[in-house]
Amino acid sequence: MKKSPQGERWRRLDNTAKIFPVIADENLSNVFRISAQLKSEVVPGTLQRALEEVLPQFEGFSVKLRRGFFWYYFEHNSRMPVIERETTYPCKYIDPHSNQLFLFRVTYFGSRINLEVFHAVTDGLGAVNFLKALVYRYLDLIKDSRTGHRAPQKISSEVSMNVEDSYVRNYRKIRKQKYSSAKAYHITGELLSLDEENILHGYIGLKEIKAVSKGYGVSITRFLTAALIWSIYQEYLKKKPSEQSIGISIPINLRNFFGSETMANFFAVTLVEFLSSGENHTFEEILHVVCTQMDEKITKEKMEETISYNVSSEKKWYLRITPLVIKWLALNLIFWRNNGAYTMTLSNIGPIEMDEEYANEIERFTMMIGVSRRQPMKCGVCSYADEVIVTFSSVFQDTRLADTFFGFLRNEGIPVELESNGVPDHRDDKGQYPQIRYDKERMKKIANIFYGIMIFAAVILGIINLATYSGSIWSVIAIALMAYSVMTVRYSFMRHSNLAGKVVMQTIAAEIVWVAIDHVTGYSGWSVNYGIPSTILFADLAVVFLILVNRMNWQSYFMYQIAVTVFSFIPLILWAAGLITRPLLSIVTVAVTVIILAVTIVLGDRRVKNELIRRFHI
Repeated sequence: MKKSPQGERWRRLDNTAKIFPVIADENLSNVFRISAQLKSEVVPGTLQRALEEVLPQFEGFSVKLRRGFFWYYFEHNSRMPVIERETTYPCKYIDPHSNQLFLFRVTYFGSRINLEVFHAVTDGLGAVNFLKALVYRYLDLIKDSRTGHRAPQKISSEVSMNVEDSYVRNYRKIRKQKYSSAKAYHITGELLSLDEENILHGYIGLKEIKAVSKGYGVSITRFLTAALIWSIYQEYLKKKPSEQSIGISIPINLRNFFGSETMANFFAVTLVEFLSSGENHTFEEILHVVCTQMDEKITKEKMEETISYNVSSEKKWYLRITPLVIKWLALNLIFWRNNGAYTMTLSNIGPIEMDEEYANEIERFTMMIGVSRRQPMKCGVCSYADEVIVTFSSVFQDTRLADTFFGFLRNEGIPVELESNGVPDHRDDKGQYPQIRYDKERMKKIANIFYGIMIFAAVILGIINLATYSGSIWSVIAIALMAYSVMTVRYSFMRHSNLAGKVVMQTIAAEIVWVAIDHVTGYSGWSVNYGIPSTILFADLAVVFLILVNRMNWQSYFMYQIAVTVFSFIPLILWAAGLITRPLLSIVTVAVTVIILAVTIVLGDRRVKNELIRRFHI
């Protein structure tokens, strides 16, 4: 890393990584997960110690993201991440401010260690190397505790700590290969509620799938790609013609093509397409199309064209001097245009190999990719020992594509064992994931109570307005805001969104609007006497409602609760300044807000403390 004038170490993002901070948010996490399933329960304290010893060796992971004027950049992060028990669905958005500013997280559940990484940091190979080093150290520390002898830290000699931008190093100015922007066939279905995620693993016999693939004269990746297209063709197109191609996006590791050892991103995406023109396509026909396109597209020459296309834009002088805010708009437009060109992603990171002395301690590895309503289904593949593990992640209620896919493999004589995370039902659930359940009847009851409180508050505000009427009907505006907020809760909290953040932002915006309207209509003070306190009370109730609904991950709303508590003191400050002439509602607001926060802290136990440590680094 270079050093800034202030002495901080920093480096540029690689060419591919530049896009991820621009497009990432809670609706599109750009996070993937590599997990190691051990044969014994994870010891949290030992895992934390292993992480603390391994992380300093990996400069590429010890970073925080900074916003520059022209681009984002990485800066060295001297803090230490805290491992946690898994309590949410996989591959959720990594908020750096709640994660010690790191762009990865390590969690555990039962005997499984999870590494989730924001794609700007590295690709699948880099994540696998980091996880392997972490598992090595963890197992050594477990052994040390039994023998009393300290084993030296082990990082495979094959692991490079190089974080160069291999895209730029291998860039040559040649004919550019443009990405397809033709709209592909998109899978649709009934969406899961809230932030639920449907995970289905297929554990496949390596020996058998190799034999079947060899029988067709193809590699495992080509066979799986054709099987995926065949399943979409059967299950969704019903073997009928389509005007839109089935497009499978396949990430390709470029290191073998160009001799790179970088731990940063170094992959390209190849699109394999199949257009159904009739009702009698066979699997063999689809497999032939897949192989033909992969033969044509996955060559060093084609990869050089892809690199040329990606890097050339970065090198143009007028784009280099364009401010980040404009780049943000342009890159989002380009990304979403290209995003419509494929149906789903199939990512195969290949075999994961462990040193023989550790192999017997590990059951398997799994790989999965984050999904969202914008990218509702993805497929991750890896292999370990005598197994190939295919994982479907989706936000759909059904598993019919995965069922068709695995059913096809079984028909080919390939044994498949299934395991799910228990969503949307308990079929194939083996208890290996946290039980995150949303009681929909309970949610309806809570929602009805919330609506009743809002109606009661609206009536009270109307009565106060009538009793203190001085020519202003301020209560109508306040009630209108409350009605809008009720609609927001009713129709937004079922979606993948940060509703608590929206509630806080709406609260701030509403307070500004109240004061502005009051001034425009000949200032009478209703905005500060009643508008601001009632808006803060609404924010209190809304955040409490969200905590009750999302009990398994309630701590994610804790900081918003603190923010609302801070806002609640604004009316007291205005009262002290002489701007508030009727302080009763302001006093009630502060009292209610502080009581709610105190109850949360008392009931929250250790998780509140952990959240404060993560947020404030105390």
